[in-house]
Amino acid sequence: MSTELQLIDTIFFSDKRKNLLLLLKDGPKTIEEIKRGLKVSSSPIMAQIRILLKEGMLVQKGDSYCLSVKGKLIVPKMEPLLSTFQVFDENHDYWARQNLRTLPPHLLDRIGELGSCKELLPEKTHIFDYPPEIMDPLYKSRTVMEISSIFRPGYPSLYLDLAKRGIEVSLVLERQIYEKLVSDYRADVEDFLNLKNTCLFVCDQKIELASSIVTDRFISLSMISKEGRYYNHEMISFEKSALVWGQELINYYKDLSEQITQI
Repeated sequence: MSTELQLIDTIFFSDKRKNLLLLLKDGPKTIEEIKRGLKVSSSPIMAQIRILLKEGMLVQKGDSYCLSVKGKLIVPKMEPLLSTFQVFDENHDYWARQNLRTLPPHLLDRIGELGSCKELLPEKTHIFDYPPEIMDPLYKSRTVMEISSIFRPGYPSLYLDLAKRGIEVSLVLERQIYEKLVSDYRADVEDFLNLKNTCLFVCDQKIELASSIVTDRFISLSMISKEGRYYNHEMISFEKSALVWGQELINYYKDLSEQITQI
């Protein structure tokens, strides 16, 4: 086995070693602090410490252990990779069906920031509606933003209702979706634009995703499959890092869009 593969095996194929390295990222720890932090006994963790000392990932200073220079270079890079593994592993079937290239490259690189996600499947009787699991946190949010390249019949009444309740609502829509709204629901669009807590942006470039809702409570992501189909499945996350990721996704398309202030 090459040196590089051996090091990868040492770091990633043992949860005890992986957790120990992440614990020591915060600074030196004595064996007692390590035992308390990882909730382990002396004998098992000492075996892992010896392996990491031998690989040059740790150094001992007095009665404490800390990351070596090599460890300090490698360990901070572990967390994004481990987070990415977690995102794909928890919902493997969902991600395997999606065309991940529809995500902006800089956000695809950081997809691990979505954290713990859950796939929401629509009921047959409400195939075009948002899943019930979204509605409660949606109405409890202070801010609601959505980008969309699809049209849902419930769009106009839902977002007008949210805005009238004092929630800040921002929408970024593909041009054809905006034109359908104006054509079929002109009065609702005018009412929406007349409120002080609303923003509407129209994007003339293709929005590669089906849609994404980002609030101060959660993010939902609905993607296009590898076959170019839309299945109305939502991936939802309540992680703080996911909210930051989602805000950047909204801003990415907002920067490509024109704000509409009146029809």
